[in-house]
Amino acid sequence: MLATMRPTEPSRTAEPRPSRADGARTRPVPGWVLPRRAVLRGAGAALFLPWLEAMARAGAREPEPARRLVYVYVPNGVQRPAWRPEAEGELAQLGTWPATLLPLRHLSAKFSVLGGLDQAKANPNGDGPGDHARAAAAFLTGVQPLKADGAVRLGVSADLLAAEALAGATPLPNLALGCEGARQSGQCDSGYACAYQGHLSWRSATVPEHKETSPSRLFDRLFRGGDGAHSPRERSRRRAVLDAVLGDLKRLEGRLGAADRHKLDEYTTGVVELERRLAAWRDVEQHVPDSERPGETPTDLGEHGRLFFELIARAFEIDAVRVVSVLLTNEGSNRAYRELDQEDGHHGLSHHQGDPAKCAALARIDRFHVELLAGFLDRLDGATESGHTLLDQSMVVYGSGIGDGDKHDHEDLPLLLAGKGGGTLHPGRHVRYPRGTPMNDLHLALLERLGVRPTRFGDGRGPLDHL
Repeated sequence: MLATMRPTEPSRTAEPRPSRADGARTRPVPGWVLPRRAVLRGAGAALFLPWLEAMARAGAREPEPARRLVYVYVPNGVQRPAWRPEAEGELAQLGTWPATLLPLRHLSAKFSVLGGLDQAKANPNGDGPGDHARAAAAFLTGVQPLKADGAVRLGVSADLLAAEALAGATPLPNLALGCEGARQSGQCDSGYACAYQGHLSWRSATVPEHKETSPSRLFDRLFRGGDGAHSPRERSRRRAVLDAVLGDLKRLEGRLGAADRHKLDEYTTGVVELERRLAAWRDVEQHVPDSERPGETPTDLGEHGRLFFELIARAFEIDAVRVVSVLLTNEGSNRAYRELDQEDGHHGLSHHQGDPAKCAALARIDRFHVELLAGFLDRLDGATESGHTLLDQSMVVYGSGIGDGDKHDHEDLPLLLAGKGGGTLHPGRHVRYPRGTPMNDLHLALLERLGVRPTRFGDGRGPLDHL
């Protein structure tokens, strides 16, 4: 049932209820307001609703759209010659675009390339080898990770600082996602704890944030009111989300105006499509023996990433969460990109030593990652909330904690910043900062835009300007 759907100011006078031939109402019920946190429930399912006109009181201004923060991390650095724009300034004025960024060309006014930012806490600083572990560990924490036979000591990450400050504003405080699992114990990179390479988000100096790797479990959390605890077989027997809440959905449609009905139809159609895509691989157990059932996640990285990005966009539409981190694959991952007909592992290729064939293969991987980002940004740019696109209200950081994988350096990191941050960012440029500028200044600037002002963050000197 729709337990939270109540008229906040019931009308004492009845008005005619215009109707169409199909019985759908053409105007909203007067004096009736739908709560912003309205949720449809039924048969163990829950469906939060996007912003609708019925959620605003007559004559009242719509609430200020929320700002959102997303970090997307890719491992092993990039091929800089194919990444870096030829000159500073407006991206729209570039004569020749770097090949890796071409999938984003149509979004040139929606993102900026940030050059010259360093993460000094990922450097050895006397600790010797282990650049992959340090790269991921320091990226959002700004802290030099402890190197001591697999022991862990780090710090709270920027995304979790933001989530703590926004606690209570959304049903979920944050999401930490990734397309590869993470080892929680042992050593993985020259004596560093394995947990460093498999997590971006850290809740404390010793506790990483749980990283969700299953789009199916994430779907359950967002749309079924569950926590992903059900087994795949149990979930396959549950009714689809919209079937479970169909009765309340029909009753709700009868109380909405035409614009709200259209938006609700678009939203629920998207949920149905997500359910179909997830079921396509999740329910294969019905056709093959249990022993041959595939794992809990898609094997295709492109589909895995696209599912996650679609779910993030859906979560933003219903304001279920405002802070998200995505570790596309673990730092140092040696995944073979068979989607690109490449059998060699990513990490192995990154030690290219100038080999033209390896450099070309790495550039294809870099572009593949950027294509996934472009699809996500397009999705956010196509969704509106209170007259603004989700991308306009968001701050999306994309990049790696390693510059060039062959050099294992942490200077002049490959970083993009997309979105307008609710009008506080001015994208569409290639900006190069002075040598030695801490990346942690970028974190401070984004946190400030969310109302968070830590007194200190790693080697950060103050909020980064010219954003």
